[in-house]
Amino acid sequence: MKDQRIYPVQISLGEQTQTYSPAFQTDAQFSHAWKKVLMMAHGKAVVRCQCLGEGEKRLSVHSRTNSDHFHLARFPDTGPEHAEDCVFFGVDPNASGLGAYKRGVVEELDDGNVKIKLKVGLQQRLTKAPEDGDATPKGPAMTKSTRPGQSSMTLLGLLHYLWTNAGLNTWSPAMEGKRNLGIVHHHLMRVAMTTYAGRVKLAQNLLIGTPAADGAQSKLNEAKARSACDERRRLVVVAPLARYREGLESSTTLPIAGFHGIPHLVVSDEVREHWQSRYARELGAWFTAQPTIVIAQTDAPTIVAGALQAEVNDLALMWVTKEWIPVDSGFEALIAEKLVAEQRRFEKPLRFDSQDAVFPDFWLKDRGAPIPMEVWGMTTPDYQTRKQEKIAHYDAQYGPGNWWSWNGAAGDQVPDFPTDHQ
Repeated sequence: MKDQRIYPVQISLGEQTQTYSPAFQTDAQFSHAWKKVLMMAHGKAVVRCQCLGEGEKRLSVHSRTNSDHFHLARFPDTGPEHAEDCVFFGVDPNASGLGAYKRGVVEELDDGNVKIKLKVGLQQRLTKAPEDGDATPKGPAMTKSTRPGQSSMTLLGLLHYLWTNAGLNTWSPAMEGKRNLGIVHHHLMRVAMTTYAGRVKLAQNLLIGTPAADGAQSKLNEAKARSACDERRRLVVVAPLARYREGLESSTTLPIAGFHGIPHLVVSDEVREHWQSRYARELGAWFTAQPTIVIAQTDAPTIVAGALQAEVNDLALMWVTKEWIPVDSGFEALIAEKLVAEQRRFEKPLRFDSQDAVFPDFWLKDRGAPIPMEVWGMTTPDYQTRKQEKIAHYDAQYGPGNWWSWNGAAGDQVPDFPTDHQ
């Protein structure tokens, strides 16, 4: 969740170069003049963002189909060149598991939108043989471990994609007290508005938990659910699990908080067995009152006894802190809370569908170049082998002593975080 801002842009056309301020780009009094500038620049000018990021920061001018509206978009795959608070910033795929997908699974388009390839598509077809990526699975479409070079995005990968691009895996002291379910809903939907799953805009099929029963977010959830019922489209639902009480994990409906406008989510025995075996760690966090996020994909909703309901065919869970920062263990949760308490700026890179990519548990981002932070949380032989591989990688990449680690599994005291932060 970033406070994004518009920076000046520089437009070079022929021998003339002009810089245009944020006010000129956005104020109503300049709208006609700014449109004229973009029309003149379309397809001919060199446009660069003047934010403080490194790199060329090239932008392109686009016009909407059947419209005379023009807008700027970053060049595909140049998001990391921009400053983190710039509207054209995009996450570096190599800093998390996002970079492990095969080409075409996550594709930045020329107009600034993103196209993703989901493992199970959003359109439910019943009148012909299932097509690749659109088949209705028999039983739950289980989220399995994947290999490097994953050729499609699972439901857990989609949750990580939304969370990362919404900036909810990052923290700075300025975010204190500014995160709640309504804000999370807003930022996830902002990402979904520019994301296409095949030819379908994700926002059309995405329902997100919301705190108010009579608010605009709730009404939008219900409208989209009814539309999906009429058009036989699958839904994707993202919401916190409801506060745990004994036996709730065996409920025949998915127990979510912020359910306003969302159909009753029916959970089969197969799906229930899947989440109890695949997500034991996250369920353990839920059982102890730790916040836990669920993403569920459903079949097209139907009306039963006058109410909308939808059959869940797959789901995934994600453990988060009270600041909505994802974590993979109690040790990580402790470090995330300590970083917040000490008013540090950091990021939690998410794994997406990668299994073997090497990246840290956290990036500390207030000491110039990001500093890797590792939390060693297990003692199994396989984990110890992986640990030595990661130590060798960080020593070679950053130099011994230039990255931070804590052996939580050994009961070591938490070392001081790197200081002299900027």
